[in-house]
Amino acid sequence: MRGALDSRSAVLAAIAPARLPYFDLVTLAGPSRDLAEGAETFLASPRQAVRAELDFYAEHHGRVPTVLAGLVDSLAVRQEVLSVVEAYHRVAIGPHWNRIRAHLDAERAQRGTILLDRGVDGLLSSLHPDIRWKPPTLHVNAPDQFDGDLTLDGHGLLLVSSFFLRAPLLCYDPRNPADCFLIYPAPLGIDHAADIWTTGTSTQALANLLGRTRASVLTAIADGVSTTGSLARRLDISSAAASQHTTVLREAGLITTRRHHNNVLHNPTRTGLTLLDRHTT
Repeated sequence: MRGALDSRSAVLAAIAPARLPYFDLVTLAGPSRDLAEGAETFLASPRQAVRAELDFYAEHHGRVPTVLAGLVDSLAVRQEVLSVVEAYHRVAIGPHWNRIRAHLDAERAQRGTILLDRGVDGLLSSLHPDIRWKPPTLHVNAPDQFDGDLTLDGHGLLLVSSFFLRAPLLCYDPRNPADCFLIYPAPLGIDHAADIWTTGTSTQALANLLGRTRASVLTAIADGVSTTGSLARRLDISSAAASQHTTVLREAGLITTRRHHNNVLHNPTRTGLTLLDRHTT
């Protein structure tokens, strides 16, 4: 992993320094459905929003690293930061993404069951030990965040489960109070964590079932490569071939496809993730 990332390690170190807070790409990307949608939102982020995140970063770390300094005004710098994040995702997250996603899907389903059985009170009381619900106030013990009261004024609160966070994180833009979301850690046992981070090697059966290229297309989509053009570049095939493979996978119920602005985005279905999980673990 280190060899694949060393050339861009300065950008990674700037985004995620040794101590909190990190540079908040999550807020700039917004509550996106996938990596491609989040990337598009990040690239189009208003200058004042990016400047606010950099100012907050500098307030806690003393300065803004050189590799991030041009994010406010330069699309090229934003694209470079994004390319580093995407490269890291391919190396560190992508090989495990279908299992991570399945875990988060199960977590979301469990919260939905709690909401149906015990109502909003039960849901808010079940999220995390550092999140306490005392109606009408939700108390969040979030390290390295502001200490004070936040009034939503009826705008609501989006709950987001995270595979990686170990403490809750409140994301809030005072200029746009409707975009307030609380990220909470998705519970993960030690045994289950070991299963998720095990890299699968038995992929021949999947290739025999779908064909090698089509199996690679499904795997790439589960890894977060969600546009037809990105699939073509990732697998070194033509866009027409990538489109043909995604059509077959969609008709088989293994992926879904939707249009977002000028892009066509593909995502694996639960059936597709289950198929991958059985043949790559």
